Amino acid sequence: MLNAQINQIANAGTQRQTANLRVQIADTPELIRAAKNLCHDVYLHVGYIDAPYADRMIPYEYESTSTYIVAITSMNEVIGTVRLTQGPPFKTFDVWKDNLFASQSALIKSALEGPSFEIGALAVNKNFSAMKISLMLYKAVYIYSRSLKLDYAIISMDARALRAMEMQGWVVVKIGGPMDYFGSITIPGIMPVNEQPGSVLQKSVSQNVLLAA
Repeated sequence: MLNAQINQIANAGTQRQTANLRVQIADTPELIRAAKNLCHDVYLHVGYIDAPYADRMIPYEYESTSTYIVAITSMNEVIGTVRLTQGPPFKTFDVWKDNLFASQSALIKSALEGPSFEIGALAVNKNFSAMKISLMLYKAVYIYSRSLKLDYAIISMDARALRAMEMQGWVVVKIGGPMDYFGSITIPGIMPVNEQPGSVLQKSVSQNVLLAA
């Protein structure tokens, strides 16, 4: 039932060409591996990593608390993925520990003490980058996090992609200064789950192409 709800909401407001796509939790070892392989390949292609890993999987220390959400074609090819990691700890706070805004200390404290998760490993096959896959994946993350009663999403995102999300109506509170991270200028933020407007679940806007790697 949850996968059906995720797929229905993720597809709401998207183009007709996405009708043959489904969005779901990666609930088998094969889907999880496919998600990790896609992330590895996309990051290698765009220069976020300098060299390939032998198993086509980028090491991540918090895998035990991670869930992958995937977009799959009618031919069962995984063409998009995003990772949701419940915590703490959170990688974003590890990386930005010396570059967080003191003015956001109360929000950061709430995220660390409350039911929170981190969004990462967003990747979309470049051949499908115009199909709003990233928007579908973020909507799926929203639905899944609501089902788990999580309150805060921690995110570190390419500055252009973050602007695109804000233009779509997503509420993202910037909590630190920009840094060069994985080869792009990246900004950390917190997305209060319960403050996201319902309208973002229905939107389909051209800016979404910026969210696809």
